[in-house]
Amino acid sequence: MINLGRDIRLELDYDDGRILDVLVEDGDLALCDGEDCLKQDLLNELWTQYYDWALAFTVGSRLPEFVNMPMAGIVVADLYNAIREPLEREDRLVAGRYNIRLTDAGFTCGVFPKSRLRPREISLVIRR
Repeated sequence: MINLGRDIRLELDYDDGRILDVLVEDGDLALCDGEDCLKQDLLNELWTQYYDWALAFTVGSRLPEFVNMPMAGIVVADLYNAIREPLEREDRLVAGRYNIRLTDAGFTCGVFPKSRLRPREISLVIRR
């Protein structure tokens, strides 16, 4: 089992991935840890386009390229790859255990963190 991390809790816009605010509780910055931290990190990674953060190709995904694209044929196959690529770089996830489901509203992606002896799926939901 590994530590999934601790970070400042952010309020995200799930329609376009923008960070809306930093949450404050009782006068202090709110923190998230464990699976909540992992989920927040993954959502930020998926919505960040390559080179947007410190011009780094190791942070981000190609997901923003698919906004408002028609979901048909080869585009869907490429979208699956764009979702899977950042998940494969994450060492806090069980490798190869991704359950990606496209919906009319966007997609959900089930991942399995390494934080338990018997991993439990957590879902990432991103709307178009």
